[in-house]
Amino acid sequence: MATLDKTKVFRAPLYAPETAVQETASTSFADLVRLMAEGIADAQLALDRSAAAMVTELAETRVNIIPSITEQVAADGTVTFEQGKPQSVSLLELGVKPTFYQFSQATVEVSMDLKLVEQLNEDGTRKKGGLGLFAETSNIRFERKLNRDVSVHSKITATLVPVPAPLRLEIPRRTVTG
Repeated sequence: MATLDKTKVFRAPLYAPETAVQETASTSFADLVRLMAEGIADAQLALDRSAAAMVTELAETRVNIIPSITEQVAADGTVTFEQGKPQSVSLLELGVKPTFYQFSQATVEVSMDLKLVEQLNEDGTRKKGGLGLFAETSNIRFERKLNRDVSVHSKITATLVPVPAPLRLEIPRRTVTG
């Protein structure tokens, strides 16, 4: 029986739980959106690798089946059964297939202040192309600490839907009689 090699299927976390981290007061809104998109892409890659590994596991896992049973009814009404010779087939040959999934929708809601910032040259003039949108949560977090009526919430939702298996995974079958 095949074993699933998790080192090939799943990527290491970007930040392991034991990693020391420090919260940043603000970030570029573009970076925030990019990080979300990269997170979704990483998750989709893990889903695809998992399904591919499952195809391999199903192809390598073999079971014995009885391909035929012959039923004979004698003149006196007694019934006897004769089994065909057992055959070893893979689960994939039997038609067992993994389910493939893809993200159909992902939503991230974060309460934050947005501000327009500009990068400056050393002489204090605005840097060309240095205008950007920044997201900041520190003011909202401070208001919450003071127990002011500030609604702060974060929410992540993702919708996964099953999708058809790749066309090449559909094994053409034909029956030949002897």
